[in-house]
Amino acid sequence: MINSAAKTNGNLIRVLLSYWWSSASLQAWALTCALIICTGLIVLLTMQLNSWQVGFYTNLQQLSYPGFTTSLTQFIILSLVLVAASGSQTHFKMMLQIRWRQWITDKYISLWLHNQTYFRMSVHPDPVDNPDQRIGEDINLFVTHSLELATGFLRQIISLTVFAAVLWHLSGEITVSLAGTEFILPGYLVLAALIYSACGTWITVQAGHPLMRQSNVQQSNEADFRYCLIRLQEYGECVALYKGDQQEKVNLMQHLARIVATYLSIIKTTRTITWISSIYSQLSIVFAFLIASPRYFNGELLLGQLFEISGAYWYVHSALSYLIDSFGKIAQWQAVTDRLREFYTQLAASHRETKPRPAVFTSNKYKTVAMKNLTVLSPAGQILINNLTLELKPGESILITGPSGCGKTTLLKTLSGIWPFFAGKITLPPAEKMLFLPQKPYLPIGSLRKAILYPHSLTNVPNLTLKELLTICGLCSLQQHLDREADWSRLLSMGELQRLSIARAILHQPEWLFLDETTSCIDTRMEQAMYRTLKEKLPQTAFISIGHRGTLKAYHRWILHLEETGLWHCSDQLSAAGTGTWFANYS
Repeated sequence: MINSAAKTNGNLIRVLLSYWWSSASLQAWALTCALIICTGLIVLLTMQLNSWQVGFYTNLQQLSYPGFTTSLTQFIILSLVLVAASGSQTHFKMMLQIRWRQWITDKYISLWLHNQTYFRMSVHPDPVDNPDQRIGEDINLFVTHSLELATGFLRQIISLTVFAAVLWHLSGEITVSLAGTEFILPGYLVLAALIYSACGTWITVQAGHPLMRQSNVQQSNEADFRYCLIRLQEYGECVALYKGDQQEKVNLMQHLARIVATYLSIIKTTRTITWISSIYSQLSIVFAFLIASPRYFNGELLLGQLFEISGAYWYVHSALSYLIDSFGKIAQWQAVTDRLREFYTQLAASHRETKPRPAVFTSNKYKTVAMKNLTVLSPAGQILINNLTLELKPGESILITGPSGCGKTTLLKTLSGIWPFFAGKITLPPAEKMLFLPQKPYLPIGSLRKAILYPHSLTNVPNLTLKELLTICGLCSLQQHLDREADWSRLLSMGELQRLSIARAILHQPEWLFLDETTSCIDTRMEQAMYRTLKEKLPQTAFISIGHRGTLKAYHRWILHLEETGLWHCSDQLSAAGTGTWFANYS
């Protein structure tokens, strides 16, 4: 288990950092190097400004006006270069941020969409929540926090190195008597800064440890709340018809209450960290003066040198206190990283579980749909269809009937290759020969033309052909809107959407057409007209339909009836009429 977790974490790190070893690595390293150079330049300029204080305060102390004006000129030059370096650092950091986010998002989307993983994860016994938010928001937060923390860490490391050397040089030596023995401590100011920062960091980490878990919980709470708001908008018509406004408000306020409760816990933890940090920072203001004051009052230091020591100590102290100052941001980074790790773990597991099985294969030779000893299961392991064996040849048609919940739609999902819970053998024709029409059609946001052509991106279909299809399917009113951009799933009724999906099937001319209650929202007369049109326009196509209406039997030769117990019965309508034979089988 530990090895598996370590392997998953290693793979996750490779995905997150793959931008620097990809085809875009030249761009990645160029931006990274530019960011590092700007960060180092900012630190060096800050050191120069800190050293500048010596001459500035000495000139003030000595009432030297020429020296004062020279110091101001030096300050202006250093400041202008510092401003330019800071602006460049921001530019390169933001460029690296958007390019890195674009790369990681592409990787996660590819993993999520590969082999219908997005659907397989939705039927997982314990699916991750809100994958859309993990891709859209968590990746953005991860990249933003990672770069801010990394840039800050780099700057503090350089600052610590540079200013510790300055502070060591300015510290000189101090003699300490202990038990009658005198010890000479070189660089005692650096040692004092290390001890002071170590104590403050340890106290802050102990007080702020709960913030990691609280931030993770809050991230999930916020995602759940946004998801409920999106669902309310999506199903607004249904909620309005049900008069479910009050219940929706109760549901939303319950999610908001979780956010508030967790946030109150975060407030307590953050308040404690702020108290500690404030005390720590306030003491730091005078700490350098206190420990350097003996040498100043002994005449070993000038006023300007005292301020230089104070400035150098402040930068050393800030570098050593980086963990304290960034604790809240580190907690947020840890939370989004955990969510991305959890998402990636299930993506990887889904890919391992849904690799094509030897029992499922495509037969280009026979081009049939055949099932042998096929047992379809629910995600919980319940048998929906037990030991189904049948074969359909090109051009044949079968109607699948049975009570709700017996596995009709699940059987079509299994044949489409997206349902992983089954055993047995399945032979399918090539994927490009098949088309599945679900009960609730999907139309991409965009033009009506794009919706009809989906999932293909054909560009040579003339307007006349599309208008003729709309006429055949009783959608004449849409002929003038082929190039209108809209969310057609919201503008059209369910019956219109189903007729539009039938127009899509006629356009694509599949050899195998699977219809999952595709005419359930169309009246009987129109349903019969649609099936007659399909039979006329697709004379060589095999039909596998799911439906409850008895009128559909006239358009299919075979009737496969499924029982709730997993049993099934297949009959030949021609055989029943005395004009042909096939088989009926119980399992």
